[in-house]
Amino acid sequence: MSWFNSSKQNESALSKLSDKVFEKSLLCAEVLKPDLEKKFGKDSKEFHSKYIPVLLEFMYFFLHLTNRSAFAQLGHEKRNILYDELARLTIDATIETYFGHWPKNLKDGMERDFCDNLSNSEMEYAGCKELLLKPEDDTPTFEKIMSGAKSKSMIGQLTDNLSQIIEGEISLDPIFRMTICGVVIESLKKKEIQDLVSEASKEIK
Repeated sequence: MSWFNSSKQNESALSKLSDKVFEKSLLCAEVLKPDLEKKFGKDSKEFHSKYIPVLLEFMYFFLHLTNRSAFAQLGHEKRNILYDELARLTIDATIETYFGHWPKNLKDGMERDFCDNLSNSEMEYAGCKELLLKPEDDTPTFEKIMSGAKSKSMIGQLTDNLSQIIEGEISLDPIFRMTICGVVIESLKKKEIQDLVSEASKEIK
């Protein structure tokens, strides 16, 4: 049984929060779409093999930011309740949206992969103390080249993860890094996630 009023699920703040996470992730992924189409071919199999993981990486990132906001506003126990429900809603909606036509066993496999990747991403992003760092305060470029070490900021680590998905390695391209930073910062200006976390907390029983 869900912890919010199931008869009003479609109107719940939690559902709106899940929708907002998806919306922000999609808007960010769409910024990269033209370059992905140019590089891999529009609607090609290789394009989709890159675009979907890119979209999901943005989702892991925004879910982590939501997790942090929930902890700051609600504390440990209520954060766990809210985040568990939010993750379930978001995973189910994403799989139905993109893989709803797949057989059940394949969708179940996608769900397991999503949960595993989300858990791994949570641990990675949790190790970052700052949303963004100046280059001189972040992981040195030489260290990234030699050891594959990732950035110590959340946006920096997101950028590293995205470049690994697209290029197979951590990209040092400054334009790519500025693009990711710009689109993420712009998406966070309205503080919609924080506001919806506050609203959703009122539904916790």
